[in-house]
Amino acid sequence: MKRVRMLIKGIVPILAAFILVGMPIICAAEADAPAVIKNIEVTDDSVVIRSDAPLKFKINSLDPFRAEVELDAVRLGDFKDRLTVQKGLVSEITPVQVESPSLSSRLSIVFSSPVQIVPVASGNDLVLNISGAPEKPAVKASKAAVPAVQADGAANLVTNIKISRTDEGAELILKGNGLMPDPAVFELDGKMIIDIPGVGINIQSPAELITPVKSIRYSTETDKARFTVTLDQVLDKDIIALDDEIIVDLYTLPKTKKSARLEGKLPEKAEASQVKPGAVVSLDFQDADIVAVLRLLGDVSGYNIVVHPDVKGKITMKLMNVPWEQVLDILVKTFNLEKAVEGNILRIATAKAFQEEKKSIAATRDATAVAEDIITKIFIVNFANVEKTRDIIEKGKILSPRGNISIDTRTRSIIVKDTPTKLAEIDSLLRSLDKPTTQVMIEARLVEVNTNMAKELGVQWGGWFAPNWGSNSYSASGSASTTISGMQPKSTFPSTDARSGLPGTFPAVSTAIANASPAGAITLGFLNASQTVNLALRISAIESTGKAKTLSNPRVMTVDNEQAVIKHGAQIPVTTRNADGTYSTTYKDANIKLTVTPQSVPDGSVFLKVEVTKDEPDFTRTDVLGNPTINSRQASTQVLVKNGETLVIGGIVKSKESENETAVPLLSKIPILGALFKNDVKSKEAEELLIFITPRIQ
Repeated sequence: MKRVRMLIKGIVPILAAFILVGMPIICAAEADAPAVIKNIEVTDDSVVIRSDAPLKFKINSLDPFRAEVELDAVRLGDFKDRLTVQKGLVSEITPVQVESPSLSSRLSIVFSSPVQIVPVASGNDLVLNISGAPEKPAVKASKAAVPAVQADGAANLVTNIKISRTDEGAELILKGNGLMPDPAVFELDGKMIIDIPGVGINIQSPAELITPVKSIRYSTETDKARFTVTLDQVLDKDIIALDDEIIVDLYTLPKTKKSARLEGKLPEKAEASQVKPGAVVSLDFQDADIVAVLRLLGDVSGYNIVVHPDVKGKITMKLMNVPWEQVLDILVKTFNLEKAVEGNILRIATAKAFQEEKKSIAATRDATAVAEDIITKIFIVNFANVEKTRDIIEKGKILSPRGNISIDTRTRSIIVKDTPTKLAEIDSLLRSLDKPTTQVMIEARLVEVNTNMAKELGVQWGGWFAPNWGSNSYSASGSASTTISGMQPKSTFPSTDARSGLPGTFPAVSTAIANASPAGAITLGFLNASQTVNLALRISAIESTGKAKTLSNPRVMTVDNEQAVIKHGAQIPVTTRNADGTYSTTYKDANIKLTVTPQSVPDGSVFLKVEVTKDEPDFTRTDVLGNPTINSRQASTQVLVKNGETLVIGGIVKSKESENETAVPLLSKIPILGALFKNDVKSKEAEELLIFITPRIQ
C-alpha cells in the first residue's frame, strides 16, 4: 500500500506539468458498452463523475481557468443542463452530448482561479482532484521585464481575447490595457505563434472557437506573452496593432481588394473607378495626412478624386463601420472644405477656393453677357395665358439688364429682346410652361327616394230615424266621425240609394261612410219595413304603400383649376302684395345646379371643390296668396377622388310618422267591445337624397 501511495506521489507532479502546458491526458479504461453518467458530485477539492461502467476519458486544459473532460462512448443521462456550482474552486459545469462522428460526452468545467487537475479512475468513478496552481517565481527586473506601471500609456497586460466570424474567415482580437506593441508572428509545426513583447496575460479563454481556429494556448515568458493558435485551414492572414488591440484577420476564402477593415495604408495601385455608394469602412489613423486619407476614401468609394493644392493638415481618427460618405462629410466639416461631384470625379477644395471659383465664373458670365449681341425673338404661346407667362418671366428675373419683353394678345405672342443666352433660357422655360391644360369631366348623380305607407283600421256607424207623423216627416243622420247633419223633410229623400243599389235604403247615411273608398271595407245595413229606421255599419281595414324614385344626372366638363357651373330647372312666379295694396310678381329659381372646381394631382387623383343644389316647388304647401314653398337640398364639400372612382359626398334622410284615432266617447273605452266604436289611422313618410360624384380626367 505504501508503494502505491509513493507511486501516486511521484506521478502527480508529472501529470500536473502536462496539464499546465495544455497537453491532453488520456487514460483508457476497459469498457465494452456505452456508459451512462449517474451522478456528478462537487466538493471543495474534487469533482467526482459516477457512471454505470468504467470510463474512457481525456482531459484538455484550455487555460488555467477552464478544462474539458471528454468521455468516449458515454451518455449524459439526466445531466443535460448547465450546472452552476460555486463550490470550492469550481464555478460551473456545462455538459454537451456529441453524437457524431462518434458517441461521446463533454464536460466543460470553469474554475474561479487557476488550478491543477489530477485525474484518478476508480472502478466506475472518475475523480478529478483539484488544487490551486503554484505561484510563479517573480521575474527579475530587466529591460525586457514587464513594467509594473504604464509610464507612457503602453500595455503591460493582455486583458481579453475575442474571436468573431467574417465574410472571408475569422477575426482574432487580442486586447490590452494600453497601447499594444507590434507583435512577432511566425509559424511552427503548422501552428501560428504570436509573441507580444513586454506584456503579461490576465484573460479567460473565449467561450467558443470559430473555424478556422481549432485551439488557442498561451503562456507568459520572461519578456513576452506567447499565443499558440492551431488552425485547420487558412489561405492568408493580416496582422496589425491598432491602439490597444492586435487584430489578426484569417482568410479561408480568397482575399478581396476591399475588406471590412482598412488598415490605414494607401493602395499600391488604383483600379478602374466604379462608384460604390453606401460602402462601410473602419479607419484608425494617428497624425495622418489629410490628402492621403482622402485618396483612400476615393479608392473605397470608386470615385476619381481630385484634391486642391491648398488642402493640407493632419488628422487623428478612429471610426468603426461607418459609411464612407459620412466619413467624407466629417473630414470636409473638420477642415472647412467643400466637395463637388462632376460625373464620377470627386473634387475636394477649400471653401475659399470654391468661392473664388464661383466669383470667377460669375465675372466671366457678366463679361460674356456684356459682350454678347442683343437680338429679338418672338415666342408663340399655344396653351398658356400670355399675360401670366410674361409676368412669370419678369418676376423670375430671367432677363438681363439690357433685355425687355412685350406681348401681343391677338396673336398670342411674346416678343423678347435680349442676349442669345437669355433667349435660350426663356425658350426652355416656355417649353415647360406652355402645355395643354388637363380637362376633367364631372358627373353627378342625385338620387331621391320617397316612400309612404298608411294603415286604417276601425268601425264607422251611420243611420237615420224618420217616424211617419204625417206627410212631413223628419230624420237625423250621423256617424262616429261626423256631426249631426240636421233635419230635413222625408219627401226630399231619394227613392233609391245609388251607392248601395238597394231601393229606398240608406238615403241619408253618413256622408263619411257613403264617400269612403270601398277598398278594404265592408258595409252592413238595417232598414225596417216601414222605412222609419235606418242603421249602417262599415268596417274599414285599409293599407296603402307607395314608392317614388327621382334621378338627376348633371354633367359638366371644365379645364383644370377652373370653375364650371351647370343648372337645369324652372322659374316659379311668386306674387307679393305691395304696401299700396297692389300686387307684383317676381320669379324664383327652382332648379338643379352643379358648381365644381377640379384640380388634378400628379398621382392620378382629382381634388374637387363641389357644390350641388336642388330646389323644387311644393304646391301642397302654399301661402295665403297661393305661392308654393321651395324645397331646397344642398351639399358643399372638398374631396380627393381617384380618377374614375365614384364617391358619395352627401346623404339627407328625412322621415315623418303620424297616428290618428277617431272614437265614440265612452263607448270606445269599453274593453274589447270598444274597438267597435273607434277608427285608427297610421301613416309613415320617408325621403332620402344621395349625391354621387365621379370625376374623369380627359
